[in-house]
Amino acid sequence: MGKKNYSGILVRTCKKCKKPIDEKSLYDYCADCYKIVEEVFEKIRSYLKEYPGATAFEIELETGIPYHVVNNFVKEGRLIEIENNFINIECKRCGCLLLSAHHKYCPRCRDEIQREMDNVKGQLLQPKEKAKMHLQISRKDKT
Repeated sequence: MGKKNYSGILVRTCKKCKKPIDEKSLYDYCADCYKIVEEVFEKIRSYLKEYPGATAFEIELETGIPYHVVNNFVKEGRLIEIENNFINIECKRCGCLLLSAHHKYCPRCRDEIQREMDNVKGQLLQPKEKAKMHLQISRKDKT
C-alpha cells in the first residue's frame, strides 16, 4: 500500500491513482478516487436493492460496471457472494444464456423490444389523414 520516498520514509499512496495520501487516512484512496469508488458502489447497491441475488455478470450487463470491479468489492468484503441456482436461464426471444433470474430477455433483446415499442407508439401517435367525403351518384339520380 505504501512506497518509500527519497528520504526513506514510508508514504501511503492511493490504490487507484497512486497519489500520496495522509498516513492517518481511514481509506486506501485519495479523496477524488474515494468519491468515484463510492459512486460506483452506490450504483451496484441500488441495483442489488432492486434485483437481490444478482450475479456479478448480470451487474456488469445491466450497469456497465466491469465484472472485476464487482469482484474487488467482494474481496474487500463490501459485497457478499451467495450461491445462485438460476444460472441456466435462456432469453425468451433469442435463447442466449441469461445469468439472471430477474429478467426474461437479454439486454440486447430488451433494447430491441423497447425500440420496436417506441416505433409502434410513434406510428399510433402520428396524425392520420382524414377521409374526404364524396357523393356517390347512382343511376337513379342521373335520370
